[in-house]
Amino acid sequence: MKTINVLFGIILLLCVSVTVKAQRIYYSEPDRDDIRQLKFEIMGKYNSQYLVYKNTRSNHVISIFDPEMKLKDKVTLDFIPDRAFNVDVFGHPDHGIVIYQYQKKNIVYCMGVMLDGNGKKIGEPLELDTTQIGIFGDNKIYSVIISDDKQKLMVFKIKNKQRDDLQVQTVLLSHNLMPIRKSGFTYHLETYRESIADFYLDNEGNFLFSHVARPSQREFINEAKLVVLPVYSDTVKTFALKLDKVYLDELRIKVDNTNGRYVLTSLYSKTRHGNIDGLYTAIIDKDFNGPGIERASEFNDQFRAEAKGETSARLAFNDYYLKHLIVKKDGGILVTGESSYGSSRGTNYNRWDNPWLWGNPMYPGSYFGWNPWNNWGYGSWGMYGMGYPWNSYNATRYYAENIIVLSLDKEGKVMWNSVIAKNQYDDNSDNLLSYQVMNSGGELLFLYNEWNKRTPMLNAQSLDPTGQVTKQPPLRSLDKGYEFMIRLGKQVGAREMIVPCLYRNSFSFARIEF
Repeated sequence: MKTINVLFGIILLLCVSVTVKAQRIYYSEPDRDDIRQLKFEIMGKYNSQYLVYKNTRSNHVISIFDPEMKLKDKVTLDFIPDRAFNVDVFGHPDHGIVIYQYQKKNIVYCMGVMLDGNGKKIGEPLELDTTQIGIFGDNKIYSVIISDDKQKLMVFKIKNKQRDDLQVQTVLLSHNLMPIRKSGFTYHLETYRESIADFYLDNEGNFLFSHVARPSQREFINEAKLVVLPVYSDTVKTFALKLDKVYLDELRIKVDNTNGRYVLTSLYSKTRHGNIDGLYTAIIDKDFNGPGIERASEFNDQFRAEAKGETSARLAFNDYYLKHLIVKKDGGILVTGESSYGSSRGTNYNRWDNPWLWGNPMYPGSYFGWNPWNNWGYGSWGMYGMGYPWNSYNATRYYAENIIVLSLDKEGKVMWNSVIAKNQYDDNSDNLLSYQVMNSGGELLFLYNEWNKRTPMLNAQSLDPTGQVTKQPPLRSLDKGYEFMIRLGKQVGAREMIVPCLYRNSFSFARIEF
């Protein structure tokens, strides 16, 4: 009887394994009109349709695909003016949301409209806010963020009132674009070495950002605090971090909405301009009750040896940048990072002088901020676009190598760490590099391109809840000629993802079923 049970268990395990690893890929017809000047946003799945927003020049359309990625319809968003700019598109479980800006005479208008599951507008566009500017003023004014549960949005703008004062104005909206509250406050920065960044909206509607200071522009952060504007207040609250004998790289914010906590994390160094030594984590109660938790977890020699790639162990993490912060059900945090750098004509750029990793919105290492020397802040940063080299006259090589994963418990302690080994590089474009994470609930699937005879092929490695990494077989249905821009993909279901692809000189989208 035991033998029969064992055999049955083995058969069941094999069946589960086959089910997990089975997948299918469906491709849309390549569109040659999309390849140049294309911006896009994968909106998500609505009933059995998949919506993708596309923008080329003044043309704004919603492409609607069926489950086999056959184009069912292409809806022109003719309500968007020809000279509109900073168009933001968000997917909500019930409808899509489009926020756009345009200028008429000396007034900048911020407008919003909802779309149904067929890409058609629901009602007329709503005026969310306006700003009067000077004749030569910058009209890229508004930024938009959305809460994790997609139930609230915030439109905000930041402008210098005086050299050391930033005037912040916010408009909090419900998911159907109804105004909840407008607020405004002045925020003071002492010197040009200080900046605010990493803006976030929690599920309650509280507005968060970080305030950091560096001794000089290319040094690590030596002072930092979390700033929160409560949803029904015009006065911000601040929580200063102690930073005891640590200097931070880029401070990232993640909200634990379930447990009412704010998590801040960063790579850190023990010196102002030294090597990366470990991971810093701060956990703060949303009401700022108590002292909070601050931990500096130094990376050990074994982790350095696994993560270092071709560099020395001492320099192992100097090219790593944090990418994903995932809140676990038990209140812990999963942190991922990637080794990314570039070179041009034999010159290797480090994290202090790398033009592709400082301020580039489409790549890890980007860290936006306002300081007293800015006028209006940047616009929105959510839209994907085609990447091209900064200087077409120089041969540029981009690298994206190993991935690190650290699991933290609810108190911020590192429980385990893992390294997902990969080695990617490409010349003059980073479109096919880096990775994307597929969260199936029971495991994480890390998807990335691996080059085979000069051809990028989509590969995967899985990570289970204990940190065990398993190399998966190559994905099936990989039609020859399709190259996956995997880092720009978006998960749209429990086990499905929409990924943009290059096909010769054309552009396409693929739907992957896992």
